[in-house]
Amino acid sequence: MDLERGPWKKDYYWVSHYQFLTETQTGLRLPEKVTFHDSTLRDGEQAPGVVFSPQDKIEIAKLLDAAGIQYIEAGFPMVSKADREAIEKIVELGLKARITCLCRARAEDIEMAAAIGVWGAILEVPVSQVRLKYQFGWEEDEVIEKFMAAAGMAREKGLVPYLFMIDSTRADLNFLEKLITKAVKEGVERVSIVDTAGCTTPRGMFYLAGKVREWVDVDLEVHCHNDFGLGVANSLAAVEAGVGTVAATLNGLGQRAGNAALEEVAWSLEALYGIPTGIDFPKLYEVAIKVQELSGWSFPPNKAVVGRNIFTWEAGLPVAALRRNPHTVEPFQPEIFGRKHEIELGKKCGKANIEWKLEELGLEVTDNAVIEELVERVKEEAIKLKRALTDEEFSRLYREVVKG
Repeated sequence: MDLERGPWKKDYYWVSHYQFLTETQTGLRLPEKVTFHDSTLRDGEQAPGVVFSPQDKIEIAKLLDAAGIQYIEAGFPMVSKADREAIEKIVELGLKARITCLCRARAEDIEMAAAIGVWGAILEVPVSQVRLKYQFGWEEDEVIEKFMAAAGMAREKGLVPYLFMIDSTRADLNFLEKLITKAVKEGVERVSIVDTAGCTTPRGMFYLAGKVREWVDVDLEVHCHNDFGLGVANSLAAVEAGVGTVAATLNGLGQRAGNAALEEVAWSLEALYGIPTGIDFPKLYEVAIKVQELSGWSFPPNKAVVGRNIFTWEAGLPVAALRRNPHTVEPFQPEIFGRKHEIELGKKCGKANIEWKLEELGLEVTDNAVIEELVERVKEEAIKLKRALTDEEFSRLYREVVKG
């Protein structure tokens, strides 16, 4: 096998080849393409303390559309007048993305969605025993009746109805089959498998999604929460079982531990599975950062895919390798997201860091002894300051060393 030629290696990334082997592909039902249903404006805003103004929502929606997101869940119109107005204004933008909103299986919710003019109505119904018994007090047949009535009304009003099954991963399998097959038989063409409590494993999700795919041949969607840190992994497992749409939020923003992070799922599908998503990744990075700013939440600098520091290097040995070939120390490069490497000058830096920074700042040094002295001076200063040096501080050191 030529490890330098294959779907695992492109200009700006080089990932493992093992997931592309025939042996590891056996049993998978990978779709030819995966689309995305962004829920940042609804499920993301349910994170405690997060409030997006109508103008914030409009700005985020525009950026999502520019990034190639195919479906945008613009909110839950029954929550407030501000939500209704924001959703209506997003609809009026005429975006390429199809606009949806959350609805309970109630006439007033559906009428509101139709009045606002969204494309799809996400009709949520509980399906797990714990929800039915202890939260809603509904019987299984009652769920089916309520959903079918709501779906029929939604279609009559020109809306595309989703079967959005709250807590799917804790539901009885026989009940799920009865509900889903009846819904599809009556014309429902979109079904969402929802891990509301974020409590399954990738194998569990693969099994459940595979069963649903066996029962019906309609557009399937997966919507995962992240309580065990498996939101992305479970979303990918559903895709492995044949699910063609992933509902997620940017940065994984959401209540409790949040949702599957859309940018992580999208980039994993492109790079690790070779599945096209239609996403413009520099623009997706732009909107992810905008959501971080508007949410007011802080995110770890080492967050996967869009973290502030994931292309920032300080240790000397990897920086030296990075200068020779970035594939040696990174699975993917910053150019994919319209970013660039950042090299810090701190306690752990080496000659390669100094050389990189000199080139970046347009400072000339031809004497190796000067570079060696700069390395030592930078380390001494970094230890005193307990941080990396700024460009201004390094430039000052450079002038001191060069002038002798």
